[in-house]
Amino acid sequence: MGASRVRRPVVVLSASLAAGALAAAAFPPVGLGWSAPLAMASLWVLIRDVGLGMVAGHGLAFGLAFFLLHVAWLDASIGLAAWLLLSVTQSVFLTVAALGVRAVSALPAAPLWGAGVWIGVESLRASWPLGGLPWGRLGYTVVDTPWAGALATAGVSGSGFLVVLTGFAIGETLARGIGRVEHTSIWRAGLGVVAAAVTLGLAVLPPEVEASGSIRVAVVQGGVPGDGTELVRFHREVTRNHVAATEQLGVRLREDGQRVDLVLWPENATAVDPLRDADTRAMIEGAARAVGAPILVGAIVDGPTQQSAYNRGLLWDARDDDDRRPVQAYTKQHLVPFGEYIPWRSVIGNWSSRFSLVPRDMLPGPRSQTISIGGVRFAAAICFDVAYDDVVPEQVARGAEIVAVQTSNATFFGTTQLEQQFAITRARAVESGRSVVVASTNGISAMIGPDGSVRRQAPVGGTEVLIDDVELSDQLTPAVRWQTARQWALVALAGVGLAWSATMGWRFRSTTGRRLDGRRTD
Repeated sequence: MGASRVRRPVVVLSASLAAGALAAAAFPPVGLGWSAPLAMASLWVLIRDVGLGMVAGHGLAFGLAFFLLHVAWLDASIGLAAWLLLSVTQSVFLTVAALGVRAVSALPAAPLWGAGVWIGVESLRASWPLGGLPWGRLGYTVVDTPWAGALATAGVSGSGFLVVLTGFAIGETLARGIGRVEHTSIWRAGLGVVAAAVTLGLAVLPPEVEASGSIRVAVVQGGVPGDGTELVRFHREVTRNHVAATEQLGVRLREDGQRVDLVLWPENATAVDPLRDADTRAMIEGAARAVGAPILVGAIVDGPTQQSAYNRGLLWDARDDDDRRPVQAYTKQHLVPFGEYIPWRSVIGNWSSRFSLVPRDMLPGPRSQTISIGGVRFAAAICFDVAYDDVVPEQVARGAEIVAVQTSNATFFGTTQLEQQFAITRARAVESGRSVVVASTNGISAMIGPDGSVRRQAPVGGTEVLIDDVELSDQLTPAVRWQTARQWALVALAGVGLAWSATMGWRFRSTTGRRLDGRRTD
């Protein structure tokens, strides 16, 4: 008897581990987008009629399986401790989400309120603490699915809500029993049909965003020597690689009688400040003259103190006169804690020898910075910036006609992080209705259409140059136009559901007449 009591929770929690693994499979490198709603359906069935302790256990098991698989690249790139700590921390958020979903599971239209709660917690962990972690948002999973068009209407957060709603509605239908003829069962089964219909409708009938013109862009991927991960060690050679590739591009263009409007270099194309380092400045100016076009250079720029710096995209002019200089700049907004700065350095700076690898703290830039090139406004993003809702969509809302993403990713070279960030970038293309050009030091560099399709992609690793005519657009998708209202609506939905549940006392009962502690309420 005692052994069976021990085995049963273990077996049940194994189902949560499997559901978490199924959710991870919706993201690259597996990329089975349809597995996301199935994972959420499984979690709903597991938590809807059990006590608080089991709900927390299911949520934690689901979260651990999901994040340990989803961010497994941290182990290879940063270290075992970072991988485990981040996975456990993020799993706590999913545990809280599971408890919140259970609290609203007895309300009418329970899957609707549950989806609101889940996405509300997802939004919270994407912004807090220390800037949050937007990795693993379910809205990103729709990129390569038939319902990818929902991104243009509902955005990343809205698409994630539809994924969760569909999954929870399916789970509720299965839990109630398809063969049981009850008013509530029929109503909730109908909610699942409606959720699926809305998702399909948004996908099949995405808004059309017409092109307003085009510009010719060249993307330069210089490559990183050695095993591809030691950018800092070879930073001078990395800069020379980008200069040489750009000068060769200039020769090709002159021979073919062609030109480009912009050359895009990646983040960390130079790891020293070209405004103060004469050799680096001369190389960049020579490359700009050779190609006859402005270059958006990814550079580490000195900050106001010796202990600070900026991660910037500097727009370098191609004019051959004394006024040739960076005329505009974009500064990375969302910095990586313990990677680009050390939080509370004065207190914990000596806790780990790894902190010495970050000798200076990066400073964030202001929001909604756009860059204008020849009358064309660009939305700029540097590396992880692209995963946050307040970077690309906000700049597009302010008139950006195209998106330029500069990234290094050399630290994560050879891992699945590259594929995951690329999928996020493609999601932003659909959401914003904008073409996206991506330059990376050694991968993934590409040109993405406003529908998320990959128009051109460079092989990972070596020195490559991509050239193409890139569409512009000045129309706003519903996802961008209504972004703020949508986000507040989802937060309000979660809040109302939890408040209603608390007021009615339903969070302490299950639909089977038992309280969450297992005792009967009748």
